[in-house]
Amino acid sequence: MSVGERERATLARVVETFCPGAPSRAVADTIVAELEAVDRPKLVADLVLFLRVIERRTANLVLAGRPRPFSAMTRHERESYLISWGESALPLRRAAFQAAKRLSLFVAYSRSDGAANPLWAGIGYTRPALDPPAQPMLSARAVAAGEVIVADAVVVGSGAGGGVAAAELAAAGRHVLVLEQGALATEDEFEGREDRGAAGLFWDRQLLTTEDLAISVFAGRTVGGGTVVNWNTSLRLPEDVREEWTRAGLDGMGSALDEHYDAVESRLDIDTEESERNAQNAVLAEGLDALGIPWRVIPRNVAGCGDCGHCGYGCRRGAKQSTMRTYLADALATGAELVARCHADRIAVAHGAAAGVEATCADGSRITVRAPLVVLAGGAIGTPALLLRSGLGGPQVGRSLHLHPVPAVLGLYERPIRTWSGVPQSVVSDAFARIEGGYGFRLEVPAALPGVLAAALPWRSAAQHRSLMEELAHVAVFIPIVRDREAGRVVIDRAGKAVLRYRVSGLTARLCTRAIVEAACLHLGAGAREAITLHTDPLHVRQGDDLQAFARAVERRGVGPNRVGMFSAHQMSSARMGADPRRSVADPDGWVRGIRGLAVADAAAFPSASGVNPMLTVMALARRNVGRMLSRG
Repeated sequence: MSVGERERATLARVVETFCPGAPSRAVADTIVAELEAVDRPKLVADLVLFLRVIERRTANLVLAGRPRPFSAMTRHERESYLISWGESALPLRRAAFQAAKRLSLFVAYSRSDGAANPLWAGIGYTRPALDPPAQPMLSARAVAAGEVIVADAVVVGSGAGGGVAAAELAAAGRHVLVLEQGALATEDEFEGREDRGAAGLFWDRQLLTTEDLAISVFAGRTVGGGTVVNWNTSLRLPEDVREEWTRAGLDGMGSALDEHYDAVESRLDIDTEESERNAQNAVLAEGLDALGIPWRVIPRNVAGCGDCGHCGYGCRRGAKQSTMRTYLADALATGAELVARCHADRIAVAHGAAAGVEATCADGSRITVRAPLVVLAGGAIGTPALLLRSGLGGPQVGRSLHLHPVPAVLGLYERPIRTWSGVPQSVVSDAFARIEGGYGFRLEVPAALPGVLAAALPWRSAAQHRSLMEELAHVAVFIPIVRDREAGRVVIDRAGKAVLRYRVSGLTARLCTRAIVEAACLHLGAGAREAITLHTDPLHVRQGDDLQAFARAVERRGVGPNRVGMFSAHQMSSARMGADPRRSVADPDGWVRGIRGLAVADAAAFPSASGVNPMLTVMALARRNVGRMLSRG
């Protein structure tokens, strides 16, 4: 289904309602182009349906008591009409409102066409000056249509797990081929541009969500994967989670795992020497200090960081020690080869053993990789999808998906904060990590640029949203990283694409509401004049207000789908390792059950949610698992 001229005109009217200062038709056309580029036809079909419904007189009479097309309403009527969708008891209407709001505001505030966006002048944002780009360290292998490549091992994915697996296998003398569905971006392409970075470096152009649209899911899809776009936070697995994984059947979770951590930390230059506190990390620390809550400095995998604050869209200086500049470079230096923009369609099997991978390149040509060892490292989204397309791994594939849902809370300060400037994350508090049965949340801050912030901020009217955006330079965002007990599931659609089914519920929902309250209190402790939740109808708490009354209001409001802004940057546990075949896909060493020569080496293998940023543990476990593969010959 295509978006016709009539629907585009209606979409421009929607954009103009959300953000009157934006070039509404240009933004509308960009939204359509982005959704078409994602290549999920249902997204475009849903958009067309929404735009047609809001133009129907009879539908609007029933839904909003106004027998007029949306485009014929006054501005006030259009705003009230959209809010009625956002607050609807019908989940589909709430989802439609959130989709329209996020797309309109993200595109309006992120687009730049290489120049300054006119909207930035009113919010105090400027992109950082560009440093000279670092020298690229990788090159990708060209392939021909129909080519058959023979290797000792094929590694599917090039992020935290794939990079380490490729390097360790290559160092042992194996001929390794790395397949990556994302592109190989070079440092000169990292310009700090939110629009270009989102489109080129993330799953679904940074538009990926859970199936119900309730959680925005940020996952890297480029050579280097999440290590290229994350915020450098490098934390070891907590002791209590190590014990939990030991009970699940994984051995070597103590000092043996520490040896792998030590090796990875050495290669990635992980330490706290470049963990400066920018204004946002400083107010988090001040709020924690004011309430007597302990915190610690975050170790980071950087060397020569320029503190530009735009790490989420690639490091131009080459200071971020991603797998692009470490393990993948090591692998290629010892004979491995990299094929980028190549999608692994299915795992080939012969006589009960993995025999390679069949793949499709970006130009539509197909190639075959023949290898007796297949290492899955496409992340907790890509790995289960590949297993499902291949009919391998058993009934547990895709189950137990964990997302570390994040219910962010804003604080408005008198002093400048600028969430887009300086070290993204340098402070973390573990104080609430085990508040209920080993579950809880950790508190950090994000790097946030205008597009994501505009899409996340509550919208009650164009004037209200614009007023909040005008204070953006004085906004700090605290993000509780919630360790989720309840799990979701990865399934595939008819085209074989991953679909994330997940709902915040049970203990996880209680932890999210508690986290919102605690984050708001920390803002006030740090001196914010008010804290604001991301509910559709936001809750505000100001200095001197009754905090118990605020906590009760948050509990009443809850965290239902598309009633509050929710995010995920950590996806885990969708192809779990474990001793119990009824609860896991792979054995405790990462071998997928029922098929020889097939292993998992990414966050999908986690037995449960890590509770901390997963990158470092992915890398340590990949090193552990590959070492065990090699010891078995």
